[in-house]
Amino acid sequence: MTSSKAELTELAVLAQYAPHLARAFASLACDIALVLDDQGVITAIAYNDARSLADVSAGWVGRPMVDTVAVETRHKIESLLADAAASGVARRREVNLVPTSPGGEVIPVAYTALRLGAAGPSLAVGHDLRAVSRMQQRFVRVQQELERGYIAALAAGRGDPQPLPGLDEAPLDEASRTAFAAWLLAERQSGDPPPPPAEAGNNTPQG
Repeated sequence: MTSSKAELTELAVLAQYAPHLARAFASLACDIALVLDDQGVITAIAYNDARSLADVSAGWVGRPMVDTVAVETRHKIESLLADAAASGVARRREVNLVPTSPGGEVIPVAYTALRLGAAGPSLAVGHDLRAVSRMQQRFVRVQQELERGYIAALAAGRGDPQPLPGLDEAPLDEASRTAFAAWLLAERQSGDPPPPPAEAGNNTPQG
């Protein structure tokens, strides 16, 4: 017997406690925990205290998990369930939940999964990624603002009143102008040429 099959056999004794385990996972380490039958249908749901995913998941019990995510990420849930069925553990997949209404908010969630025994139910444990997504969006906005400020400082250093094409004109406060002017002066004194401005529309971090 391989080690993975041995572990599945040991986990089988926990199968009857799947709803209790879901509540434990949700309270300790995730935002939502789903109990799934061997067909990937949701049989129970548990949330952490924040219940950030309670509204969007209303009515999920009795539905296949694959139907709870956006079309473009369905294949990730299929892979998640296939991994859990094959090895007992599925690595992290990031998906988008189906909005509660047309044009509603798209909620990114990262799921992992664990199967409780060779013939037992599975637990899919999810983390709400909206806070991470907002942080990434703020980073992009700050990066764009820095690039606009740098271009403005270059233009000011040349005595050019017009912004360079390709970047939207944006107001800078006095502290920002002063900081960029000092930065520009230091670069010129060092003798190193300033870096070229990034192309507009190419500011999103990769990965």
